[in-house]
Amino acid sequence: MIKKHLPGASKRAPLKIAVGFMAMGLSACAITPEPLTLEQQLAQASADRSRMFDNQEPVTQAIDLDQAMARAVKYNLQQRLALMERALEDNLLDQQSYDLLPKLAARAGWRGRDNQLASSSQSLRTGNQSLEPSTSQDRSLRSADLQLSWNVLDFGIGYFGAKAQANKVLAAEERRRRVIADIIQQVRSAYWEAATAQRLQPQVQRALADARRALGQARETERQRLLAPVEALRFQKGLLETVRQLETVDSELATAKARLAGLMNLPPATDFQLAVPSDSQLQAPNLAYPLADLEAMAMVRRPEVREESYQARNAVLETRAALLRLMPGASLFVGSNYDSNSYTANKNWADAGVQVSWNLMNVLAYPSVARTGEAREALADMRRQALRMAVLTQVNVAWQQYHQATRLFERSNELQRVQAGILGQTENAVRSDAQSVLEQVRTATETVLATRSRDRSFAQLQTAYGAIYQAAGLDPLPERLAGDSVAELARAIGRNSLALAQGQVQPPLMARYQVASQAYPGAPRIAAAQVDMWSSLGSLQSAELVEVRHAPARR
Repeated sequence: MIKKHLPGASKRAPLKIAVGFMAMGLSACAITPEPLTLEQQLAQASADRSRMFDNQEPVTQAIDLDQAMARAVKYNLQQRLALMERALEDNLLDQQSYDLLPKLAARAGWRGRDNQLASSSQSLRTGNQSLEPSTSQDRSLRSADLQLSWNVLDFGIGYFGAKAQANKVLAAEERRRRVIADIIQQVRSAYWEAATAQRLQPQVQRALADARRALGQARETERQRLLAPVEALRFQKGLLETVRQLETVDSELATAKARLAGLMNLPPATDFQLAVPSDSQLQAPNLAYPLADLEAMAMVRRPEVREESYQARNAVLETRAALLRLMPGASLFVGSNYDSNSYTANKNWADAGVQVSWNLMNVLAYPSVARTGEAREALADMRRQALRMAVLTQVNVAWQQYHQATRLFERSNELQRVQAGILGQTENAVRSDAQSVLEQVRTATETVLATRSRDRSFAQLQTAYGAIYQAAGLDPLPERLAGDSVAELARAIGRNSLALAQGQVQPPLMARYQVASQAYPGAPRIAAAQVDMWSSLGSLQSAELVEVRHAPARR
């Protein structure tokens, strides 16, 4: 019989330690929510405000359109956020690449018990004990091993995952392009609103001062009863309507620069001046590309289309990874081991082997997985086609809006010229006492409003002009920059804008598109673009789209 051994108090120490660690773990689970205190929120707000405007080049001169765009590209927080998202995807790609490597696992440990691990044998025939209790293991053991293993199935799945992450990096870059294009378009609109507002500000202030002075005289006339009460009230009503219109215009002009300052990430209280255009500079911009070329460029240059193409790539990779999971897995391993057990003859040894496993029930799941993969790929293709159709629509809408804005600007410009002539004639008549002061104030106000309408129509024309390039996917920034200062960015934006205005960026696949247009002379322009693009781009992968973008022949 085996004699039962009662361990002493010292031998219960490991058990007490384990119970103590368990109690600590259970107490750590009792976590209560801790809301931010007011002091923490104030400190965080102060730190964020400081970092929002740190390390920015000061404004030392009047800002033109190129410099406003450069400041927005460099300092706008939305653009910086998109850039950080792209950097995060790059880091995730590096992290995902390590999953392709074999696993090298090192382990070491200690194990002890409070008595000996002993055993005996019993005869199956007689039921008697055949061997006395014996042990082959020390009470305290130390072990260590270093094992290199490689699972072929995990490698394949990791490979597809890394490829998918690489596509996500490219998609993040396209999202950054889209953010920059949106910011540039907003800056273009806000700049012309603010620049024309700054140019019109003195006229508005002068007309507003004259209207308020005339309103004071009208009230004095009413008090002195120099006019009939009805005539005096009508006179004041006309002046009040004039003052209200001028104050509305003045309020709009005051907020225009604030919106532009926000886009350039300037502090709200920053005082800056804009390069004010003269009347001779208010000319309709020239559009160097026909509608067919803009449609062709939009089909391959729009960041949304490229991003969707990368998503379609990932749909294919996801299907392949799902099919790969149905295959048998093979694991290869080799390692070195150590065990401190004094009863073993070899305390150090090396081992190697291979293991194959396969869930045979996966065979039944193959048809469902295959159908799901086909549906996923078909959905990605249809989503890309729908997006391309939306892109074509946006190009055509932007084209129509540009020409409509051009007509409105020309009409507003002509009305402003006529109104300026009326103002000159009215001022001459007032000087010769042929017209009343109210008529002069009313005519001056109408001139200010006509000038404001002309300037606003010009700002809308510039916005429509930029919307065409945004719809076509033409980047406002060149692909390579010499530096990252505001001056260098402004020069690069200016050169790129000049190249777009002169039509130096060649549309992709121009020859094939012309052939398609000749083959379908009676079809609408959109239909011809679709025939060409579906025949040549429908099965293109995103790598080919990038190749089109970076090909030297296209530059």
